[in-house]
Amino acid sequence: MDPKKEKSKFKLFGAKDAAKPPPKERRATRKVPESPIPPPADDLTKLSEEEIEQKFILMLEDMNLTQEQTKSLRTRPLAVKLEMLMSHQANLQASKNNDPEAFVSVLRNPHNHSNKQLLHLFDELHVRLRTSGVSWIRNFNNQQNDGLNLLLRILALSLTGYYPNCSLSCLRCIRMLGNCGYGLSALVDHETASTFIARCLDPDQPALMDCAIELLSCMALCDSKGYQKVMDGLTYSAELATAPGDRFVPLVKALDSSDLARSSLQLINVLVNRGCVTNSSFDVDFRIHLRMELNQLGIGEKINKLTYSTDEVIGNHVSIYLTKAEEDMETLLDRFDAARCDFDDATEVFQLLNRTLIGTTSERKFLSILQHLLFVRDEPYRLSYFTLLDELMGQIVLQVDGIDPDPRSALLRLDVESTISALMQKVDSGGTDDRSAEIQKKLDEALKSKLEAEATIHTLKKELETAGTSGSPGGVAPPPASGIIPPPPTPGGAGIPPPPPPPPMMGGGGIPPPPPPPMLAGGGIPPPPPPGGGIPPPMAPAVPQLPFGMKPKKTYSVGVPMKKANWDQVSPDLLTEDSVWVKLQEDKLESPELFESLTSQFSTKPTKKLQSVDGDSGAGRAAQNAKKTKSLRYLDGKVAQNLSILLGSLKVPHEEIRRRLLVLDETLLTPHMVEQLIRALPEPSVITTITAAKDEFNDLADPERFVFLVGQIRTLIPRLNSILFKMHFDEKMEELKPEIVDADEALREIHSSKSLRRILELVLLLGNYMNSGSRNAQSLGFQISFLTKLDATKDVSNQLTLLHFVVNYFNKTYPELAKGFVDDFSHLDRACRFSEDTIRSSIAEMKKSLSGLKKELETYKPQGPEDAYLDVMTKFTESASSRLTQLETMFERMREKFTGVARYFAFDPSKYNMESLFNDMKAFHSAYVNALKDIERQEAAKARERKAAEEQERRNRERGQLSAKGPEAIKRPSEEESNVIDNLMEALKSGAAFGDGGRAGARRPRNRPAPGAAGVNSAPRKEVGRERHVPTANTLVS
Repeated sequence: MDPKKEKSKFKLFGAKDAAKPPPKERRATRKVPESPIPPPADDLTKLSEEEIEQKFILMLEDMNLTQEQTKSLRTRPLAVKLEMLMSHQANLQASKNNDPEAFVSVLRNPHNHSNKQLLHLFDELHVRLRTSGVSWIRNFNNQQNDGLNLLLRILALSLTGYYPNCSLSCLRCIRMLGNCGYGLSALVDHETASTFIARCLDPDQPALMDCAIELLSCMALCDSKGYQKVMDGLTYSAELATAPGDRFVPLVKALDSSDLARSSLQLINVLVNRGCVTNSSFDVDFRIHLRMELNQLGIGEKINKLTYSTDEVIGNHVSIYLTKAEEDMETLLDRFDAARCDFDDATEVFQLLNRTLIGTTSERKFLSILQHLLFVRDEPYRLSYFTLLDELMGQIVLQVDGIDPDPRSALLRLDVESTISALMQKVDSGGTDDRSAEIQKKLDEALKSKLEAEATIHTLKKELETAGTSGSPGGVAPPPASGIIPPPPTPGGAGIPPPPPPPPMMGGGGIPPPPPPPMLAGGGIPPPPPPGGGIPPPMAPAVPQLPFGMKPKKTYSVGVPMKKANWDQVSPDLLTEDSVWVKLQEDKLESPELFESLTSQFSTKPTKKLQSVDGDSGAGRAAQNAKKTKSLRYLDGKVAQNLSILLGSLKVPHEEIRRRLLVLDETLLTPHMVEQLIRALPEPSVITTITAAKDEFNDLADPERFVFLVGQIRTLIPRLNSILFKMHFDEKMEELKPEIVDADEALREIHSSKSLRRILELVLLLGNYMNSGSRNAQSLGFQISFLTKLDATKDVSNQLTLLHFVVNYFNKTYPELAKGFVDDFSHLDRACRFSEDTIRSSIAEMKKSLSGLKKELETYKPQGPEDAYLDVMTKFTESASSRLTQLETMFERMREKFTGVARYFAFDPSKYNMESLFNDMKAFHSAYVNALKDIERQEAAKARERKAAEEQERRNRERGQLSAKGPEAIKRPSEEESNVIDNLMEALKSGAAFGDGGRAGARRPRNRPAPGAAGVNSAPRKEVGRERHVPTANTLVS
């Protein structure tokens, strides 16, 4: 690396241990011609008009006037110009006693003068610098007088207390010296002027700080060298104040001052938004880097407060700061192709960077960096480690010359390994969405109500039909006995037409002729006899006639051996008119490109036998060992102990328990209490024996007395079971209904999914092509369970599967359907928990219990005025009967829907049950989603590689342009230009000084939320002044 660049690079970052460059020898001031002093008045009148015009122009340049003032004076009449020349000559003659040497002599020996005398001198010098021409300023600062150095020396001494109260006056003289192009250039070219001026940034001295801010702002706006000098001055000033890293602290603190907020914000905007470190778009990194540093000092809150300021200039600069921050964040997000990212959240920053590195060659290096960060020692050393890592990271990613680091260099390799220190935390941002859960709950309730209403309507229709035909001889058959659920319909019944009878066999066991078309069944014109009267020629094998006008599938000729789609074909006997296989038109998906791609990916060399692992992962159910009480003739110690424990836990008198069982007060009776009673009470025979011992009541133990009291309630155990059945009825209904609703909705989703139908169409086409020449060729359809085997067929690279091929083609050809398939099955997860046998047995058990309760109530007689069992249970049976009928109807309609799905996919529901369908569809859906994510990741990786190549090409092109231009693209003001600081400050106040913010080219508009007030908050802070474009995702840490 060029030693000069290396030297300037580390100086730019302001490292404390970096050696300060030795002071250069004072440059010799360029020898300039003396400003022409007009000749005596007598001579002026002898000049021609052209000579007077030339002398007048030179006079205007020497007077340090603005361009507008110069323009207006040039239009004056010749006589006025001549008069002004004479006046200017008189002023020059009168100022002989105010030569620069008079001021310089005092400034060289300030200790010989009092503080009051120095203040008076500075006042006079300030006036002289303002009123004199550029020639006088040149004389004041020529090599012999060295006026600027003298002023800076006294400024430094006054800041340390040697000359109190002189700092402001001295600094104002320096400002007036820099108000012309020559003076501002002298300040920029000076080695340490910016450092001395930066030391005047003291919020406790508003006037001094305001003047220093004006000087630093103009120096930074002058050119890139001035900008760099200001950054160095702020850095060195913070180090001299033993506060390295806090170079922007005075500016941020000044935002709280009403006197300094305007000027401080102006300088901050100059430093952050001045795109002059390089003349390209690379400076966006450096601007964001500076905002990171300012945010760590708390500028965000202060900017938010200033948004409410009524000061127009402050409002304008707040708007500039926020707008430029937003534009830079847009550019950074565009680079990572991200819609949004909270750069204040370490987790989101890590995820953004990690996403750009997945699948690239830099991923392992990134992981290595994170692993090395694990070795950082605990506090109090951790902060020092991360501070060092922060320094090294900034030096690498912000290259002033735009040259990438050399990974072969030992130092730079260490820097690369520490670049991502801010991405240590890996906190998963998670949490449940309460709003979504609430909406889902309401949706489930609505679906349940809908199915309940449909079941009620269906039941009422059946009752009306029964009532309408009950009087006719051909009435409907009586319903099945109570408590018995009809078995599921067989494949041949319930709307499925029976299979056609087998065709008659030809004599001699030949091939049967094709059956007649369906429209001719039952009689039609027989086929014509063979021509001629002789023996007919041998017949070719007849092609079986396909039902419902289906055409035989196309035979494909494949030139290479292919892997096979090992599916089970759909039997034509199971096809119905509404089956999906009858309506599929997969031949429309054919294309040479599709088959060529399929052949290239799924051709095979020696066929490898795929070993299918048949694992039944059914979890065994833990048997519930019900407590069985031994058949006893009387209470023994164990039973008595159980009753004593129960009564002790209830803490209710025996008579009160008996009363509650009679009146059925469910506010006092709980299901747990009833269950415990059923378990603890002895056998009915023992209860009968104890209730018969009326005369021995006083001699009975406490548990036996309790049995005596409650045993007087007739049919106690059946009564308790009925009470418990009533208490659990609502709970059981709420348990069964959601399962039926989920299964019903899942069946509807499967049956109505257009995406699934299109996938079946594509898989059928690909499978028939791959199975060409095998027994599974020209299949009309395949068993739906084959979908779960698509990911078992690997391509030739053994990395992708047939499922990836299907999903990729589906995603490119039908993108809306491809995305829709992911969201088509919202109830499938919960439907996988459905068990038809469990639901059937639960309904049958509930009907049996309800039927037994009805029979009991038919012969039940109350046992006294308190006995409310008959009234309560009668009302319950009436309500429970209708609700149970509704539940049974919902189950039957769900079964009918499953039968419709079986017809749709042409499978036998007795061999392929509902649970298998749900589990297979769930497995296929999950595999589809995973394959889609794999493809999206691969496409994103390819896009990143493409973007990285384009970015690298653009960077190389812009670097070449940069080299051709040279480092200096912004010209500093000419030395003869006047009122430079005044003009720049006016441009700053209006915001015109920023132009387009130094951006190179228009930004692509995006609809994205605006970033925070200060841009990036969580990135590391650096006391540096260099900038380089952050490399693309593939080359950031490689």
